[in-house]
Amino acid sequence: MGYNFSKEAKLTNAQLAGELAKLGPLNEREIAKLLPRKVDKRRFNEIIEIVNNAASQQNKLVELKDNFDELGGVVLKLLIRFLKPL
Repeated sequence: MGYNFSKEAKLTNAQLAGELAKLGPLNEREIAKLLPRKVDKRRFNEIIEIVNNAASQQNKLVELKDNFDELGGVVLKLLIRFLKPL
């Protein structure tokens, strides 16, 4: 018989959303809705770290480009969220 870790997964996701809300312009509820999976929240954190890095804009672009295969889905969700037609 396998273990059911769904309660623990929900708690972890809620904790991640809370931490991410401190770093970005979205609140916990918006993050949970936009990025329901733990892996998406981790990728969102990576994007925030790249953008907030003290590196030059060119270096940030290189970092995003180098990691776009992994981070692209979250970038697209963020762009859709913030750039949707008025």
